[in-house]
Amino acid sequence: MSFISLLGRGRRVITLGVLLGLFSLMLAGPVWSAGAAPAASVDAAEEKKPVQILFSNVNIFDGFSDKLSTGMSVLVEDNYIKEVGKDIKKPEGAYIVDGQGRTMTPGFIDMHQHVMLNPPEGTAAYQTRWDGAAGGAYAQHHLVNNMLLKGITTVRDIAGDPLDIAKAIDMGQLPGPRIYSSGGAISQTGGHGDWAGRNVPEDILHNHKDMSQLTQNTWVVNGPDQVTEAVRMNLRRGAAFIKVMGGGGVASEFDPLEIMGLAEDEVARAVEIAADNGTYVAVHAYHDDSYNRHLDLGTRSFEHGFLVTEPTVKRMAAKGQDVVWSFQCFMSVNTFGDYDAMPGFFTHEQKLKGVAVGKGARNAAKLMNKHNVFTIGGSDMFGIPFVERIKEDITCNVDAGYTPAQALKHWTGNAGIVLKWSGPKDPYPSYELGTIKEGAYADLLLWDGNPLDDIKLILDEEKLNFIMKDGLVYKNTIVEGDHPHFRPARAPNTRGQYPL
Repeated sequence: MSFISLLGRGRRVITLGVLLGLFSLMLAGPVWSAGAAPAASVDAAEEKKPVQILFSNVNIFDGFSDKLSTGMSVLVEDNYIKEVGKDIKKPEGAYIVDGQGRTMTPGFIDMHQHVMLNPPEGTAAYQTRWDGAAGGAYAQHHLVNNMLLKGITTVRDIAGDPLDIAKAIDMGQLPGPRIYSSGGAISQTGGHGDWAGRNVPEDILHNHKDMSQLTQNTWVVNGPDQVTEAVRMNLRRGAAFIKVMGGGGVASEFDPLEIMGLAEDEVARAVEIAADNGTYVAVHAYHDDSYNRHLDLGTRSFEHGFLVTEPTVKRMAAKGQDVVWSFQCFMSVNTFGDYDAMPGFFTHEQKLKGVAVGKGARNAAKLMNKHNVFTIGGSDMFGIPFVERIKEDITCNVDAGYTPAQALKHWTGNAGIVLKWSGPKDPYPSYELGTIKEGAYADLLLWDGNPLDDIKLILDEEKLNFIMKDGLVYKNTIVEGDHPHFRPARAPNTRGQYPL
């Protein structure tokens, strides 16, 4: 049976009474359950004490190492890891979780997600028939909770506007992963972020660009001054970094993969303003010309790149951890790579672009791995069917030639490093992410088995015994008893979704 904790966020402990008062509101979220609350009251003096949970007898993948550290203990205090070691003395009042030799990994970090681009009818329909509130409700109900309960404890949302959902999650009003958002992606007219139909009236294009800009999912710009406005508006709304379109894409109709995106002066302006705010720019692009333009101008995160050649890869490798390649394996190889597997609302031309991307993805991975390019993993898998399979992006990394340790590193340790590139715009600055060490957020998973030996183990939900995010327990199948920090959670229905 699964459990949810009643632990408070941060270094404060929310009283049981307050939580019970909120409980009726949280029934709409999939992880909250009905049932009687623990009867025990919390003394005011006890309330001030930090909540401590001691994990014993666990084998740790710390987010970076090629091997497990065996026979370890991990002490969590409130929402962070206080101590990691062989023989940690049990603090008075600490709750004990005996790992029984299970493997502990950091929570997974999806570095290329689109929380708000998840309509059932496709992106274009969302922009015209779904307002922001409806899109947010849909995303929360069907996607965000589901990602958390699959062990995805943090996402980097890289084109869209999930900032209100993120705020609700951070306030404890909704369960879900931590969200780093770029705000709306920035595209030129006719670029990958221009999702308006061919016959949208001129006044709408002139005044509003398209419906996507009204919902802050993309900005359609022309010239450095409009780039300035878009970047600053994103940062004002709470963006942690900036996303720009550096070339064509598969999911948009009017932009072949080979075109360039923002012009040099437009890219330079975006990089300049991001740097002025202590953060960085990520670019959507596929080919050498765009990658090299952005390498020259100071972009740091390079998405896709499945048509690049070895000289460009060598340039990236020479920059070490100053730049990163973001690999979307499963979506590119298994979906875009298969004409018949692509969404039905794609045109024939879009599907041909997808096939070209799929053909190039494995070659790009081979080159990046050969030259030891600093790499992160991002699924680009949005929509209900894909979220159900989101962890197949990690196993796809292994299919593409990486070791299981490298694949997990892309989704944990390396990802945590890149998230900290947001500097003063980091919405979660207190502790580290993607690693198990003193001074990291308590985002922890316990597995019945060793994914370094068999990476496909992570696809078996029965093998994922314990999910902790920010010190809160969202799944627990190993600890018995009536402890006030845990609460039964609802099981998924037959479709794998968590019902209201």
